[in-house]
Amino acid sequence: MYARTFYLAAVSAIVLCAAASLGHAADTSPGSNTSVSSNEAATIPAGQSLTAAGGLSQQEVAKLLANTEPYPTPQLSALPYEAHTLIDPLAISTEAEPAISAGNMGLKSTQSVSVEGPEISASDAIGGGITPFDYGQGKVATVYHYTDRLLDSELNDDYPYRTVGWLRFVAYNGASYRCTAQLIGRSIGVTAGHCVHKGGNKAAGWIKSATFTPAYANGTAPYGTTQVAWVNTTAGWYKTGALDAGYDVGIFVLRKRSGTSNELGTYTGYNSFCYTNCLQKYWYLTQLGYPANYYSGKYMTQGEHLEVSDSRDYVYGSGMQGGSSGGGHFANLGDLTSTTAGSLGLWSKRNVVFATTSWGYIDTSLKIQGASTLSGPNNVNKFKELYNAACKFSRSLHGTASCSLLS
Repeated sequence: MYARTFYLAAVSAIVLCAAASLGHAADTSPGSNTSVSSNEAATIPAGQSLTAAGGLSQQEVAKLLANTEPYPTPQLSALPYEAHTLIDPLAISTEAEPAISAGNMGLKSTQSVSVEGPEISASDAIGGGITPFDYGQGKVATVYHYTDRLLDSELNDDYPYRTVGWLRFVAYNGASYRCTAQLIGRSIGVTAGHCVHKGGNKAAGWIKSATFTPAYANGTAPYGTTQVAWVNTTAGWYKTGALDAGYDVGIFVLRKRSGTSNELGTYTGYNSFCYTNCLQKYWYLTQLGYPANYYSGKYMTQGEHLEVSDSRDYVYGSGMQGGSSGGGHFANLGDLTSTTAGSLGLWSKRNVVFATTSWGYIDTSLKIQGASTLSGPNNVNKFKELYNAACKFSRSLHGTASCSLLS
């Protein structure tokens, strides 16, 4: 990893990747928060088709997943200057309204499996399983409060949680890692850019192969494991690999669900997503991921927090570490019943992916992370173009009903 020391703490990009048991050392990954000129993100890459793995049974895939460990996260040099400044919570936002593409909950029936949960601490048990808010060193009177909690196993195979899972891949150098990812289409998913491309080394940085296992929980996979056919990332990540620059976003297209002739999202559903104006001054978001520091990354973790723009990424309080990279940051996660009509607030869109987890600090006492929005600052990521490129590839595999192009 490219690590630049800071007086107290370096920051590590939360590459939710994981070094497999093959003994590969984690490669260094780019990690600079230096400013990048806008022409670096002028044209999106063409993307990369991946080779289909041959002849692996679901049992063999499960064994591979079980032997995958979290990858050390890329490092950011220092806490962004903007994160140090005092924040006026009553300031009026001047950002344009986010543009949202609607999701779909998929089949109402679930494919439940019995999942043995981890040991719950005595303090959690006393609190009825609800973890109190937490904060990092020196952050008691700041916006960096957060609550992380183990996702209830009863929710794991319900929408929208079942759209989130492990993305296991073979990197450009042949080493095996894993990240968190989530579906935003029947066969289209999003993750961190560093989970599909090394960053900064252009054509040489693409991963070689990947699989996606939604609703993963301690070795169980109620929707199986589906192979990834194509990946892409933003032009900024492809060319520079700069952290805290807003570029660290990746997108992928899946093949058919294993053992079926259908697309995976037909069963799991898929999330709404923001594609322009996603970086607002403040936004309350829910983070999902599989961080290795919680339950060895075998169970999904949910984090709640206010997220603050540093003009490039969202910055927020979190206890999640390596293994959470690529996890979605959702607006209005979950659902409300029809009896609450009229009480939904002024921004009632639900299950909207705004960003993916990108980086965090090596000094775990600080408990601050960063997430790149899908659109990037000033829409520099051209996410609508990225999504449409993915949609065209998905249509070539599955037909025109697979997805709708954004206009």
